Amino acid sequence: MDAPSLSYAYSQEAVSAAVVDQLRRTRGWVLFLSVLLWVGAVFLSLGGLIMIGLGVFSGSVGMYGKNHLNQVAGVGSFVVFGALYVAMAIFYFYPAIKLGKFAARIRDLSAAPSERNLVAALNEQRGFWKYVGIVMLLLLVLYVVIIIVGIAVGILGSAAGNLN
Repeated sequence: MDAPSLSYAYSQEAVSAAVVDQLRRTRGWVLFLSVLLWVGAVFLSLGGLIMIGLGVFSGSVGMYGKNHLNQVAGVGSFVVFGALYVAMAIFYFYPAIKLGKFAARIRDLSAAPSERNLVAALNEQRGFWKYVGIVMLLLLVLYVVIIIVGIAVGILGSAAGNLN
């Protein structure tokens, strides 16, 4: 068991059975969500790598036709979307690891209900929620940027249309 790298003066008293029971009852759901995140990360990774491979392969095979620009755009979109899928998969791995560690710490707490094991479990949960919070903040900023860019493109497009 990895103890958190926090320096606390731990109590020698056992954690109450009610606290251990509440965490123990969440362990199955935590494992379920961890497995779903792992499956999602693996499928996104495989899908992205397949798309990149198809894009590169189709580009090397079909570049001798008459319409090169359409083929280049098709190859580029496969590679770009494949890379995007792989990048999205990266965001799934960390929470899957944190939830797996949280479940393991709950198991440790169930086996030996000590304050040290409780703090270790809560530290893994804290790390998971910190990550979720950071990702949500990044998404909110991204949404604001997308909205501003969309409005700007609409205004500029309208202005350009009025010039003709």
